[in-house]
Amino acid sequence: MSAKWYDEQVKNNNYLSPIGFKFILEKAPKVSYLCQSVSIPEINLGDVKIPSPFLQYPIEGNITYGSLNLTFLVDEDMTNYLQMHNWIRALGVPHDYTERSRFEDAVRYSGSDADRNIFSDGTLTVLTNSMNSNFDVQFVDLIPTSLSTLDFDATVSETEFFKANVTLVYSYYEIRKLNTSYRLADSVWYNDM
Repeated sequence: MSAKWYDEQVKNNNYLSPIGFKFILEKAPKVSYLCQSVSIPEINLGDVKIPSPFLQYPIEGNITYGSLNLTFLVDEDMTNYLQMHNWIRALGVPHDYTERSRFEDAVRYSGSDADRNIFSDGTLTVLTNSMNSNFDVQFVDLIPTSLSTLDFDATVSETEFFKANVTLVYSYYEIRKLNTSYRLADSVWYNDM
């Protein structure tokens, strides 16, 4: 019993660093290159209350995921900003149907399978303190829902380069150990039982 306490402790005493990451968005690689911040979104388990004469008993419901928020530096030609802008416009068809059909034709006749879809997958690679890849957070079926404004202002005293924020929704995400097929959540779950 005395040695069991050691097995229950965290094995790696290094702390997770907020600056150690790489983010890749397959459909918008220019956004990925200048990515400044991204977060692992929240996950919530809904509950359903079953009424009884005395108490309401909770049972588990569906999982919901928070939005993925991404901040990136905007390049001088706005190519990365326009990747997100044009993707949102094509999905929303704000002007006319020809815009949507041009987008669908570009998707249909593109070279890779990833480009033939209106969705995109994304991968957040979290690095160790030594800046080596540690694990991935894989987002499935991302689409952008909002893109921030770019405010031009001649009265600023110091030059600050533009940062844009984009919000994406997705089907789900999984946290995976690199070079393996198992999910980190599975290994923690089974070890704690």
